[in-house]
Amino acid sequence: MKQIGQHLVNKGVITQKQLDEALQEQKASGEFIGLILPKKGYASEHIVAKSLSEELGLAFMDLSKYSIEPAAIKLVPEEMCRRYAALPIYQAGKNLTVAMANPTDQKAIDEIRKISNLNVRPVFSPISEIKERIGREYGGTGPVFKESSKGFDYTLRPPSEPKKEVEELIEVASLAPVIQMVDSVITKAVEQGASDIHLEPEQKHFYCRYRVDGILRDYPELPKRYEAAVISRIKIMANMDIAEKRLPQDGRIQLTVANKNVDLRVSTFPTLNGENVVLRILDRSRAFLELSQLGFPPDILKVFEKAITRPYGMILVTGPTGSGKTTTLYAALNKINGVEKNIMTLEDPVEYEIARVRQSQVNPKAGLTFATGLRSMVRQDPNIIMIAEIRDKEAADIAIHAALTGHLVFSTLHTNDSTSAATRLIDIGVEPFLVATSVIAILAQRLIRTLCPHCKKSYAPTKEELEVAGLSNAEKGTLFYKEVGCRRCFETGYSGRMGIFEMLVPNDEIKELISKKVSAAVINEAAVRAGMKTLREDGTLKVKEGVTTVAELLRVTKEA
Repeated sequence: MKQIGQHLVNKGVITQKQLDEALQEQKASGEFIGLILPKKGYASEHIVAKSLSEELGLAFMDLSKYSIEPAAIKLVPEEMCRRYAALPIYQAGKNLTVAMANPTDQKAIDEIRKISNLNVRPVFSPISEIKERIGREYGGTGPVFKESSKGFDYTLRPPSEPKKEVEELIEVASLAPVIQMVDSVITKAVEQGASDIHLEPEQKHFYCRYRVDGILRDYPELPKRYEAAVISRIKIMANMDIAEKRLPQDGRIQLTVANKNVDLRVSTFPTLNGENVVLRILDRSRAFLELSQLGFPPDILKVFEKAITRPYGMILVTGPTGSGKTTTLYAALNKINGVEKNIMTLEDPVEYEIARVRQSQVNPKAGLTFATGLRSMVRQDPNIIMIAEIRDKEAADIAIHAALTGHLVFSTLHTNDSTSAATRLIDIGVEPFLVATSVIAILAQRLIRTLCPHCKKSYAPTKEELEVAGLSNAEKGTLFYKEVGCRRCFETGYSGRMGIFEMLVPNDEIKELISKKVSAAVINEAAVRAGMKTLREDGTLKVKEGVTTVAELLRVTKEA
Protein backbone atom coordinates (compact mmCIF):
# COMPACT_ATOMS: atom_id res chain seq x y z
CA MET A 1 0.00 0.00 0.00
CA LYS A 2 3.04 2.27 0.09
CA GLN A 3 2.46 3.31 -3.53
CA ILE A 4 -1.13 4.28 -2.77
CA GLY A 5 -0.05 6.25 0.28
CA GLN A 6 2.66 7.97 -1.74
CA HIS A 7 -0.03 9.15 -4.12
CA LEU A 8 -1.69 10.95 -1.22
CA VAL A 9 1.65 12.53 -0.27
CA ASN A 10 2.23 13.67 -3.85
CA LYS A 11 -1.22 15.25 -3.93
CA GLY A 12 -0.56 17.06 -0.67
CA VAL A 13 -3.32 15.24 1.19
CA ILE A 14 -0.89 14.01 3.90
CA THR A 15 2.77 14.49 4.74
CA GLN A 16 5.51 11.90 4.32
CA LYS A 17 5.82 11.64 8.11
CA GLN A 18 2.10 10.94 8.46
CA LEU A 19 2.34 8.26 5.78
CA ASP A 20 5.27 6.58 7.53
CA GLU A 21 3.35 6.51 10.81
CA ALA A 22 0.26 5.11 9.10
CA LEU A 23 2.31 2.40 7.38
CA GLN A 24 3.81 1.39 10.74
CA GLU A 25 0.32 1.00 12.20
CA GLN A 26 -0.76 -0.91 9.12
CA LYS A 27 2.04 -3.45 9.66
CA ALA A 28 0.76 -4.07 13.18
CA SER A 29 -2.98 -4.11 12.48
CA GLY A 30 -3.25 -5.11 8.81
CA GLU A 31 -5.95 -2.46 8.39
CA PHE A 32 -6.50 -0.65 5.08
CA ILE A 33 -4.48 2.56 4.93
CA GLY A 34 -7.51 4.45 3.64
CA LEU A 35 -9.17 3.77 7.01
CA ILE A 36 -6.12 4.40 9.18
CA LEU A 37 -5.46 7.94 7.91
CA PRO A 38 -8.91 9.40 8.82
CA LYS A 39 -8.89 7.56 12.15
CA LYS A 40 -5.56 9.21 13.07
CA GLY A 41 -6.98 12.57 12.02
CA TYR A 42 -4.46 13.12 9.21
CA ALA A 43 -7.13 13.72 6.54
CA SER A 44 -10.89 13.52 6.16
CA GLU A 45 -12.19 10.16 5.03
CA HIS A 46 -14.02 11.87 2.14
CA ILE A 47 -10.79 13.38 0.74
CA VAL A 48 -8.83 10.15 1.30
CA ALA A 49 -11.47 8.01 -0.40
CA LYS A 50 -11.73 10.38 -3.35
CA SER A 51 -7.95 10.60 -3.82
CA LEU A 52 -7.49 6.83 -3.60
CA SER A 53 -10.31 6.28 -6.09
CA GLU A 54 -8.34 8.32 -8.64
CA GLU A 55 -5.16 6.33 -8.00
CA LEU A 56 -6.84 2.93 -8.20
CA GLY A 57 -9.07 3.91 -11.11
CA LEU A 58 -12.28 3.09 -9.23
CA ALA A 59 -15.34 5.30 -9.16
CA PHE A 60 -15.93 7.42 -6.06
CA MET A 61 -19.52 7.52 -4.89
CA ASP A 62 -20.96 10.00 -2.40
CA LEU A 63 -23.80 7.88 -1.01
CA SER A 64 -25.71 10.93 0.20
CA LYS A 65 -26.28 11.83 -3.45
CA TYR A 66 -27.44 8.44 -4.72
CA SER A 67 -30.60 6.36 -4.47
CA ILE A 68 -30.00 2.67 -3.77
CA GLU A 69 -31.99 -0.08 -5.50
CA PRO A 70 -34.17 -2.00 -3.00
CA ALA A 71 -33.59 -5.19 -5.01
CA ALA A 72 -29.82 -4.84 -4.57
CA ILE A 73 -30.16 -4.58 -0.77
CA LYS A 74 -31.90 -7.97 -0.70
CA LEU A 75 -28.92 -9.68 -2.35
CA VAL A 76 -26.48 -9.26 0.56
CA PRO A 77 -27.28 -9.87 4.28
CA GLU A 78 -27.03 -6.95 6.66
CA GLU A 79 -24.52 -8.81 8.85
CA MET A 80 -22.11 -9.19 5.93
CA CYS A 81 -22.46 -5.52 4.98
CA ARG A 82 -21.69 -4.51 8.58
CA ARG A 83 -18.71 -6.87 8.79
CA TYR A 84 -17.04 -5.52 5.64
CA ALA A 85 -18.38 -1.94 5.64
CA ALA A 86 -19.84 -2.57 2.20
CA LEU A 87 -23.22 -1.73 0.67
CA PRO A 88 -24.79 -3.06 -2.57
CA ILE A 89 -25.93 -0.14 -4.75
CA TYR A 90 -27.48 -1.55 -7.93
CA GLN A 91 -27.49 -4.60 -10.18
CA ALA A 92 -26.78 -4.40 -13.93
CA GLY A 93 -27.07 -7.76 -15.64
CA LYS A 94 -24.70 -10.12 -13.86
CA ASN A 95 -22.84 -7.27 -12.16
CA LEU A 96 -23.47 -5.89 -8.68
CA THR A 97 -22.01 -2.47 -7.86
CA VAL A 98 -20.96 -2.32 -4.20
CA ALA A 99 -19.79 0.74 -2.24
CA MET A 100 -16.85 -0.25 -0.06
CA ALA A 101 -14.66 1.51 2.47
CA ASN A 102 -11.87 -0.84 1.33
CA PRO A 103 -12.46 -1.90 -2.28
CA THR A 104 -9.10 -3.73 -2.29
CA ASP A 105 -10.46 -6.29 0.22
CA GLN A 106 -10.55 -9.35 -2.01
CA LYS A 107 -11.99 -11.55 0.75
CA ALA A 108 -15.00 -9.26 1.08
CA ILE A 109 -15.46 -9.12 -2.69
CA ASP A 110 -15.29 -12.93 -2.95
CA GLU A 111 -17.86 -13.47 -0.17
CA ILE A 112 -20.29 -10.92 -1.63
CA ARG A 113 -19.85 -12.49 -5.07
CA LYS A 114 -20.56 -15.95 -3.66
CA ILE A 115 -23.68 -15.01 -1.71
CA SER A 116 -25.16 -12.78 -4.45
CA ASN A 117 -24.07 -15.05 -7.32
CA LEU A 118 -23.06 -11.90 -9.21
CA ASN A 119 -19.81 -10.26 -10.30
CA VAL A 120 -18.88 -7.54 -7.82
CA ARG A 121 -17.85 -4.12 -9.12
CA PRO A 122 -16.48 -2.16 -6.13
CA VAL A 123 -16.58 1.63 -5.82
CA PHE A 124 -15.06 3.87 -3.13
CA SER A 125 -17.21 5.49 -0.43
CA PRO A 126 -16.32 6.96 2.99
CA ILE A 127 -16.86 4.47 5.80
CA SER A 128 -19.12 6.80 7.80
CA GLU A 129 -21.47 7.18 4.82
CA ILE A 130 -21.56 3.41 4.30
CA LYS A 131 -22.38 2.79 7.98
CA GLU A 132 -25.12 5.39 7.90
CA ARG A 133 -26.72 4.01 4.74
CA ILE A 134 -26.52 0.40 5.94
CA GLY A 135 -28.49 1.36 9.01
CA ARG A 136 -30.99 3.34 6.98
CA GLU A 137 -31.47 0.82 4.17
CA TYR A 138 -31.70 -2.27 6.37
CA GLY A 139 -33.34 -0.62 9.38
CA GLY A 140 -36.36 1.05 7.75
CA THR A 141 -36.86 4.61 8.93
CA GLY A 142 -33.30 5.58 9.56
CA PRO A 143 -31.15 3.53 11.98
CA VAL A 144 -27.47 4.20 11.41
CA PHE A 145 -24.26 2.78 12.85
CA LYS A 146 -22.54 4.06 15.90
CA GLU A 147 -19.26 2.40 16.85
CA SER A 148 -18.66 1.19 20.42
CA SER A 149 -16.28 -1.15 22.18
CA LYS A 150 -18.81 -3.94 21.63
CA GLY A 151 -19.13 -3.41 17.92
CA PHE A 152 -21.86 -1.46 16.09
CA ASP A 153 -25.02 -0.13 17.74
CA TYR A 154 -28.00 1.47 16.07
CA THR A 155 -28.96 5.12 16.40
CA LEU A 156 -31.90 6.82 14.70
CA ARG A 157 -31.37 9.66 12.21
CA PRO A 158 -33.73 11.17 9.62
CA PRO A 159 -32.88 9.94 6.12
CA SER A 160 -31.23 12.44 3.78
CA GLU A 161 -32.79 13.03 0.36
CA PRO A 162 -31.18 10.65 -2.21
CA LYS A 163 -29.59 12.11 -5.35
CA LYS A 164 -28.61 10.54 -8.62
CA GLU A 165 -25.33 8.82 -9.34
CA VAL A 166 -24.89 10.88 -12.50
CA GLU A 167 -22.89 13.62 -10.80
CA GLU A 168 -20.35 11.10 -9.52
CA LEU A 169 -19.98 9.42 -12.90
CA ILE A 170 -19.48 12.78 -14.61
CA GLU A 171 -16.82 13.68 -12.06
CA VAL A 172 -14.88 10.44 -12.60
CA ALA A 173 -15.20 10.68 -16.39
CA SER A 174 -13.78 14.21 -16.29
CA LEU A 175 -10.44 13.20 -14.80
CA ALA A 176 -7.50 14.18 -17.03
CA PRO A 177 -6.11 10.61 -17.42
CA VAL A 178 -9.51 9.37 -18.58
CA ILE A 179 -9.96 12.15 -21.13
CA GLN A 180 -6.43 11.58 -22.47
CA MET A 181 -7.00 7.82 -22.73
CA VAL A 182 -10.26 8.15 -24.68
CA ASP A 183 -8.78 10.80 -26.98
CA SER A 184 -5.75 8.59 -27.66
CA VAL A 185 -7.86 5.53 -28.48
CA ILE A 186 -9.98 7.50 -30.98
CA THR A 187 -7.05 9.38 -32.55
CA LYS A 188 -4.98 6.25 -33.15
CA ALA A 189 -7.99 4.48 -34.66
CA VAL A 190 -8.54 7.32 -37.14
CA GLU A 191 -4.82 7.45 -37.97
CA GLN A 192 -4.78 3.71 -38.72
CA GLY A 193 -7.88 3.97 -40.91
CA ALA A 194 -10.05 1.85 -38.60
CA SER A 195 -13.76 1.55 -39.30
CA ASP A 196 -14.71 0.47 -35.76
CA ILE A 197 -13.40 0.61 -32.20
CA HIS A 198 -14.38 -2.24 -29.86
CA LEU A 199 -14.10 -1.79 -26.08
CA GLU A 200 -14.59 -5.18 -24.46
CA PRO A 201 -14.68 -5.66 -20.66
CA GLU A 202 -13.77 -9.03 -19.17
CA GLN A 203 -13.64 -10.02 -15.51
CA LYS A 204 -9.95 -9.10 -15.14
CA HIS A 205 -9.23 -7.28 -18.42
CA PHE A 206 -10.42 -4.33 -20.48
CA TYR A 207 -9.65 -5.10 -24.11
CA CYS A 208 -9.62 -2.72 -27.06
CA ARG A 209 -9.65 -3.74 -30.72
CA TYR A 210 -9.70 -1.86 -34.02
CA ARG A 211 -11.30 -3.12 -37.22
CA VAL A 212 -8.91 -2.18 -40.01
CA ASP A 213 -9.54 -3.31 -43.60
CA GLY A 214 -12.31 -5.56 -42.30
CA ILE A 215 -10.10 -7.44 -39.81
CA LEU A 216 -10.10 -6.90 -36.04
CA ARG A 217 -6.70 -6.12 -34.53
CA ASP A 218 -5.72 -5.90 -30.88
CA TYR A 219 -4.86 -2.47 -29.52
CA PRO A 220 -2.81 -2.37 -26.28
CA GLU A 221 -5.07 -3.42 -23.41
CA LEU A 222 -6.58 -0.58 -21.39
CA PRO A 223 -6.18 -0.49 -17.58
CA LYS A 224 -9.04 -2.39 -15.98
CA ARG A 225 -9.28 0.20 -13.21
CA TYR A 226 -10.28 2.84 -15.78
CA GLU A 227 -13.08 0.79 -17.35
CA ALA A 228 -16.06 2.51 -15.73
CA ALA A 229 -14.53 5.95 -16.21
CA VAL A 230 -13.70 5.38 -19.89
CA ILE A 231 -17.17 4.08 -20.72
CA SER A 232 -18.77 6.95 -18.81
CA ARG A 233 -16.59 9.44 -20.70
CA ILE A 234 -17.73 8.04 -24.07
CA LYS A 235 -21.38 8.11 -22.96
CA ILE A 236 -21.07 11.74 -21.94
CA MET A 237 -19.55 12.62 -25.32
CA ALA A 238 -22.38 10.77 -27.10
CA ASN A 239 -25.17 12.37 -25.00
CA MET A 240 -26.20 8.98 -23.63
CA ASP A 241 -27.63 8.11 -20.21
CA ILE A 242 -24.48 7.37 -18.20
CA ALA A 243 -26.45 5.90 -15.28
CA GLU A 244 -28.20 3.32 -17.51
CA LYS A 245 -26.10 0.16 -17.68
CA ARG A 246 -28.77 -2.50 -18.05
CA LEU A 247 -30.14 -1.63 -21.49
CA PRO A 248 -28.47 -1.11 -24.90
CA GLN A 249 -28.05 2.49 -26.00
CA ASP A 250 -27.10 4.34 -29.17
CA GLY A 251 -25.46 7.74 -29.50
CA ARG A 252 -23.41 9.94 -31.77
CA ILE A 253 -20.21 11.97 -31.40
CA GLN A 254 -18.98 14.60 -33.85
CA LEU A 255 -15.40 15.81 -33.53
CA THR A 256 -12.24 16.70 -35.42
CA VAL A 257 -9.43 14.16 -35.17
CA ALA A 258 -6.07 14.43 -36.96
CA ASN A 259 -7.48 17.32 -39.04
CA LYS A 260 -10.43 15.17 -40.13
CA ASN A 261 -14.12 15.74 -39.46
CA VAL A 262 -15.27 12.47 -37.93
CA ASP A 263 -18.65 11.07 -36.93
CA LEU A 264 -18.68 8.31 -34.31
CA ARG A 265 -21.80 6.16 -34.02
CA VAL A 266 -21.71 4.74 -30.48
CA SER A 267 -23.45 1.56 -29.40
CA THR A 268 -23.42 0.05 -25.90
CA PHE A 269 -24.60 -3.43 -25.01
CA PRO A 270 -24.79 -5.02 -21.52
CA THR A 271 -22.78 -8.24 -21.19
CA LEU A 272 -21.86 -10.63 -18.38
CA ASN A 273 -18.75 -8.60 -17.50
CA GLY A 274 -19.98 -5.06 -18.14
CA GLU A 275 -20.99 -2.82 -21.02
CA ASN A 276 -19.53 -3.60 -24.42
CA VAL A 277 -18.97 -0.45 -26.47
CA VAL A 278 -18.54 -0.21 -30.24
CA LEU A 279 -17.77 3.05 -32.03
CA ARG A 280 -18.33 3.10 -35.80
CA ILE A 281 -16.02 5.69 -37.41
CA LEU A 282 -17.37 7.73 -40.32
CA ASP A 283 -14.78 10.04 -41.84
CA ARG A 284 -16.81 12.97 -43.18
CA SER A 285 -13.72 14.63 -44.66
CA ARG A 286 -13.26 11.71 -47.03
CA ALA A 287 -14.26 12.54 -50.56
CA PHE A 288 -16.75 10.29 -52.35
CA LEU A 289 -15.09 7.51 -54.31
CA GLU A 290 -15.80 7.35 -58.00
CA LEU A 291 -17.15 4.08 -59.38
CA SER A 292 -13.88 3.66 -61.26
CA GLN A 293 -12.00 3.67 -57.92
CA LEU A 294 -13.90 0.79 -56.36
CA GLY A 295 -12.16 -2.03 -58.22
CA PHE A 296 -14.69 -2.72 -60.99
CA PRO A 297 -13.30 -4.67 -63.97
CA PRO A 298 -13.84 -2.55 -67.11
CA ASP A 299 -16.52 -4.83 -68.55
CA ILE A 300 -18.62 -4.93 -65.37
CA LEU A 301 -18.18 -1.19 -64.80
CA LYS A 302 -19.53 -0.48 -68.29
CA VAL A 303 -22.62 -2.62 -67.69
CA PHE A 304 -23.26 -1.13 -64.24
CA GLU A 305 -22.91 2.46 -65.45
CA LYS A 306 -25.39 1.72 -68.20
CA ALA A 307 -27.85 0.23 -65.71
CA ILE A 308 -27.78 3.22 -63.35
CA THR A 309 -28.72 5.58 -66.19
CA ARG A 310 -31.92 3.65 -66.97
CA PRO A 311 -35.11 5.70 -66.37
CA TYR A 312 -36.83 3.10 -64.20
CA GLY A 313 -36.46 -0.35 -62.69
CA MET A 314 -34.81 -1.80 -59.59
CA ILE A 315 -31.06 -2.20 -59.06
CA LEU A 316 -29.98 -4.38 -56.13
CA VAL A 317 -26.56 -4.49 -54.48
CA THR A 318 -26.01 -7.64 -52.42
CA GLY A 319 -23.45 -8.95 -49.99
CA PRO A 320 -22.90 -9.50 -46.26
CA THR A 321 -22.53 -6.69 -43.72
CA GLY A 322 -19.30 -4.77 -44.30
CA SER A 323 -18.96 -5.66 -47.98
CA GLY A 324 -19.09 -2.05 -49.20
CA LYS A 325 -22.67 -1.96 -50.50
CA THR A 326 -23.38 1.54 -49.14
CA THR A 327 -20.15 2.92 -50.63
CA THR A 328 -21.12 1.56 -54.04
CA LEU A 329 -24.62 3.06 -53.79
CA TYR A 330 -23.23 6.46 -52.77
CA ALA A 331 -20.77 6.38 -55.69
CA ALA A 332 -23.60 5.49 -58.08
CA LEU A 333 -25.89 8.25 -56.80
CA ASN A 334 -23.04 10.75 -56.93
CA LYS A 335 -22.40 9.87 -60.57
CA ILE A 336 -25.99 10.29 -61.74
CA ASN A 337 -26.80 13.24 -59.47
CA GLY A 338 -27.84 16.36 -61.34
CA VAL A 339 -30.11 19.38 -61.10
CA GLU A 340 -32.62 17.77 -63.46
CA LYS A 341 -33.19 14.78 -61.14
CA ASN A 342 -34.90 14.53 -57.77
CA ILE A 343 -33.02 11.89 -55.77
CA MET A 344 -34.33 10.77 -52.39
CA THR A 345 -32.91 8.25 -49.92
CA LEU A 346 -34.07 6.42 -46.82
CA GLU A 347 -31.13 5.15 -44.78
CA ASP A 348 -30.23 3.58 -41.44
CA PRO A 349 -28.26 5.67 -40.64
CA VAL A 350 -27.30 8.43 -43.09
CA GLU A 351 -23.54 7.90 -43.29
CA TYR A 352 -22.49 10.68 -45.68
CA GLU A 353 -24.31 13.69 -47.02
CA ILE A 354 -24.64 14.20 -50.79
CA ALA A 355 -25.34 17.69 -52.09
CA ARG A 356 -28.79 18.18 -53.66
CA VAL A 357 -29.96 14.70 -52.55
CA ARG A 358 -32.89 14.52 -50.12
CA GLN A 359 -31.63 12.11 -47.48
CA SER A 360 -33.69 10.77 -44.60
CA GLN A 361 -33.03 8.39 -41.74
CA VAL A 362 -35.43 5.75 -40.44
CA ASN A 363 -36.77 6.26 -36.93
CA PRO A 364 -38.90 3.28 -35.86
CA LYS A 365 -39.70 4.87 -32.47
CA ALA A 366 -41.35 7.75 -34.29
CA GLY A 367 -43.05 5.41 -36.76
CA LEU A 368 -40.70 6.10 -39.69
CA THR A 369 -39.80 2.63 -40.94
CA PHE A 370 -38.50 1.69 -44.38
CA ALA A 371 -42.04 0.80 -45.45
CA THR A 372 -43.79 3.92 -44.12
CA GLY A 373 -40.99 6.19 -45.31
CA LEU A 374 -40.97 4.69 -48.78
CA ARG A 375 -44.74 5.00 -49.04
CA SER A 376 -44.51 8.73 -48.34
CA MET A 377 -41.39 9.20 -50.46
CA VAL A 378 -43.11 8.18 -53.69
CA ARG A 379 -45.46 11.15 -53.17
CA GLN A 380 -42.48 13.55 -53.22
CA ASP A 381 -42.13 13.34 -57.02
CA PRO A 382 -38.75 11.52 -57.03
CA ASN A 383 -36.94 10.33 -60.15
CA ILE A 384 -34.56 8.13 -58.21
CA ILE A 385 -35.09 6.40 -54.85
CA MET A 386 -32.47 4.72 -52.70
CA ILE A 387 -33.72 2.57 -49.82
CA ALA A 388 -30.83 1.31 -47.72
CA GLU A 389 -32.21 -2.19 -47.25
CA ILE A 390 -35.26 -4.27 -48.12
CA ARG A 391 -36.13 -6.07 -44.90
CA ASP A 392 -39.71 -7.25 -45.32
CA LYS A 393 -42.49 -7.89 -47.81
CA GLU A 394 -44.19 -4.53 -47.25
CA ALA A 395 -41.07 -2.53 -48.12
CA ALA A 396 -40.29 -4.86 -51.05
CA ASP A 397 -43.80 -4.48 -52.53
CA ILE A 398 -43.67 -0.67 -52.34
CA ALA A 399 -40.16 -0.56 -53.85
CA ILE A 400 -41.11 -2.85 -56.72
CA HIS A 401 -44.30 -0.88 -57.38
CA ALA A 402 -42.19 2.29 -57.58
CA ALA A 403 -39.78 0.59 -59.99
CA LEU A 404 -42.66 -0.42 -62.22
CA THR A 405 -44.24 3.05 -62.25
CA GLY A 406 -41.39 5.13 -63.62
CA HIS A 407 -38.83 5.34 -60.79
CA LEU A 408 -35.26 4.09 -60.67
CA VAL A 409 -34.93 2.29 -57.32
CA PHE A 410 -31.67 1.31 -55.63
CA SER A 411 -31.55 -1.00 -52.63
CA THR A 412 -29.53 -3.73 -50.90
CA LEU A 413 -30.10 -7.29 -49.78
CA HIS A 414 -28.05 -9.59 -47.57
CA THR A 415 -27.41 -12.51 -49.93
CA ASN A 416 -24.18 -14.27 -50.83
CA ASP A 417 -24.37 -13.84 -54.60
CA SER A 418 -26.35 -12.06 -57.29
CA THR A 419 -28.59 -14.96 -58.30
CA SER A 420 -29.77 -15.50 -54.71
CA ALA A 421 -31.19 -11.98 -54.60
CA ALA A 422 -34.11 -12.79 -56.85
CA THR A 423 -35.04 -15.90 -54.89
CA ARG A 424 -34.69 -13.93 -51.64
CA LEU A 425 -37.35 -11.43 -52.76
CA ILE A 426 -39.63 -14.32 -53.67
CA ASP A 427 -38.98 -15.96 -50.27
CA ILE A 428 -40.17 -12.88 -48.39
CA GLY A 429 -43.44 -12.94 -50.33
CA VAL A 430 -43.02 -10.92 -53.54
CA GLU A 431 -44.73 -12.45 -56.57
CA PRO A 432 -42.14 -14.05 -58.92
CA PHE A 433 -43.47 -12.29 -62.03
CA LEU A 434 -43.08 -8.89 -60.28
CA VAL A 435 -39.44 -9.67 -59.44
CA ALA A 436 -38.80 -10.75 -63.05
CA THR A 437 -40.26 -7.59 -64.53
CA SER A 438 -38.90 -5.00 -62.07
CA VAL A 439 -35.29 -6.03 -61.37
CA ILE A 440 -32.97 -4.75 -64.11
CA ALA A 441 -29.58 -5.46 -62.50
CA ILE A 442 -28.13 -7.24 -59.47
CA LEU A 443 -24.59 -6.52 -58.29
CA ALA A 444 -22.97 -8.84 -55.73
CA GLN A 445 -19.77 -7.71 -54.09
CA ARG A 446 -17.13 -8.30 -51.43
CA LEU A 447 -14.25 -6.22 -50.10
CA ILE A 448 -10.85 -7.82 -50.47
CA ARG A 449 -7.67 -6.58 -48.79
CA THR A 450 -5.01 -5.32 -51.16
CA LEU A 451 -1.33 -6.07 -50.75
CA CYS A 452 0.95 -3.38 -49.40
CA PRO A 453 2.86 -2.09 -52.45
CA HIS A 454 5.94 -1.37 -50.34
CA CYS A 455 6.59 -4.89 -49.07
CA LYS A 456 4.70 -7.47 -51.15
CA LYS A 457 6.86 -10.27 -52.51
CA SER A 458 6.48 -12.38 -55.65
CA TYR A 459 6.66 -16.19 -55.63
CA ALA A 460 5.90 -19.16 -57.84
CA PRO A 461 2.48 -20.57 -56.82
CA THR A 462 2.04 -24.26 -56.03
CA LYS A 463 -0.10 -26.54 -58.14
CA GLU A 464 -2.74 -26.53 -55.41
CA GLU A 465 -2.87 -22.74 -55.31
CA LEU A 466 -3.30 -22.58 -59.07
CA GLU A 467 -6.17 -25.07 -58.91
CA VAL A 468 -7.88 -23.16 -56.09
CA ALA A 469 -7.63 -19.97 -58.13
CA GLY A 470 -9.03 -21.75 -61.17
CA LEU A 471 -5.74 -21.44 -63.06
CA SER A 472 -4.72 -25.08 -63.36
CA ASN A 473 -3.73 -24.46 -66.99
CA ALA A 474 -1.71 -21.33 -66.23
CA GLU A 475 1.46 -20.68 -68.14
CA LYS A 476 4.76 -21.81 -66.70
CA GLY A 477 6.43 -18.95 -64.86
CA THR A 478 3.17 -17.47 -63.54
CA LEU A 479 3.87 -15.42 -60.42
CA PHE A 480 1.65 -14.62 -57.46
CA TYR A 481 2.37 -12.19 -54.63
CA LYS A 482 2.25 -12.68 -50.88
CA GLU A 483 2.11 -10.41 -47.85
CA VAL A 484 5.30 -9.64 -45.93
CA GLY A 485 4.66 -6.77 -43.51
CA CYS A 486 6.41 -3.45 -42.93
CA ARG A 487 6.08 -0.25 -40.89
CA ARG A 488 3.78 1.39 -43.44
CA CYS A 489 1.18 -1.40 -43.27
CA PHE A 490 1.56 -1.97 -39.51
CA GLU A 491 3.27 -5.31 -40.22
CA THR A 492 0.12 -6.85 -41.73
CA GLY A 493 1.26 -7.03 -45.37
CA TYR A 494 -2.01 -5.41 -46.50
CA SER A 495 -2.97 -1.81 -47.07
CA GLY A 496 -6.49 -0.80 -48.06
CA ARG A 497 -9.30 -2.73 -49.74
CA MET A 498 -11.07 -2.90 -53.08
CA GLY A 499 -14.17 -4.59 -54.33
CA ILE A 500 -14.64 -7.79 -56.27
CA PHE A 501 -17.89 -7.94 -58.19
CA GLU A 502 -20.45 -10.17 -59.86
CA MET A 503 -23.01 -8.52 -62.14
CA LEU A 504 -26.26 -10.14 -63.20
CA VAL A 505 -28.41 -8.44 -65.85
CA PRO A 506 -31.47 -10.69 -66.33
CA ASN A 507 -32.06 -11.65 -69.96
CA ASP A 508 -35.29 -13.19 -71.24
CA GLU A 509 -34.25 -16.72 -70.19
CA ILE A 510 -33.36 -15.64 -66.67
CA LYS A 511 -36.56 -13.61 -66.32
CA GLU A 512 -38.56 -16.68 -67.29
CA LEU A 513 -36.66 -18.82 -64.76
CA ILE A 514 -37.38 -16.27 -62.02
CA SER A 515 -41.08 -16.27 -62.96
CA LYS A 516 -41.09 -20.05 -62.65
CA LYS A 517 -39.61 -19.75 -59.13
CA VAL A 518 -36.64 -21.99 -59.82
CA SER A 519 -33.68 -22.32 -57.47
CA ALA A 520 -30.77 -19.86 -57.33
CA ALA A 521 -28.45 -22.61 -58.59
CA VAL A 522 -30.43 -22.98 -61.82
CA ILE A 523 -30.48 -19.21 -62.32
CA ASN A 524 -26.72 -19.11 -61.70
CA GLU A 525 -26.06 -21.73 -64.40
CA ALA A 526 -28.06 -19.72 -66.91
CA ALA A 527 -26.26 -16.51 -65.94
CA VAL A 528 -22.82 -18.09 -66.34
CA ARG A 529 -23.84 -19.42 -69.77
CA ALA A 530 -24.85 -15.86 -70.66
CA GLY A 531 -21.37 -14.63 -69.78
CA MET A 532 -21.64 -13.58 -66.12
CA LYS A 533 -18.24 -13.40 -64.37
CA THR A 534 -18.49 -14.76 -60.80
CA LEU A 535 -17.04 -13.22 -57.66
CA ARG A 536 -14.34 -15.91 -57.56
CA GLU A 537 -13.39 -15.20 -61.16
CA ASP A 538 -13.07 -11.46 -60.55
CA GLY A 539 -11.00 -12.18 -57.45
CA THR A 540 -8.75 -14.54 -59.39
CA LEU A 541 -8.09 -11.77 -61.89
CA LYS A 542 -6.89 -9.55 -59.04
CA VAL A 543 -4.65 -12.33 -57.72
CA LYS A 544 -3.05 -12.65 -61.16
CA GLU A 545 -2.53 -8.89 -61.26
CA GLY A 546 -0.68 -8.99 -57.93
CA VAL A 547 -3.35 -6.94 -56.18
CA THR A 548 -4.18 -9.52 -53.49
CA THR A 549 -3.39 -13.07 -52.33
CA VAL A 550 -4.98 -16.47 -52.83
CA ALA A 551 -5.58 -16.73 -49.08
CA GLU A 552 -7.44 -13.42 -49.06
CA LEU A 553 -9.51 -14.47 -52.07
CA LEU A 554 -10.56 -17.68 -50.31
CA ARG A 555 -11.37 -15.79 -47.11
CA VAL A 556 -13.90 -13.46 -48.73
CA THR A 557 -15.42 -15.88 -51.27
CA LYS A 558 -15.71 -19.09 -49.27
CA GLU A 559 -19.51 -18.73 -49.08
CA ALA A 560 -20.00 -17.20 -52.51
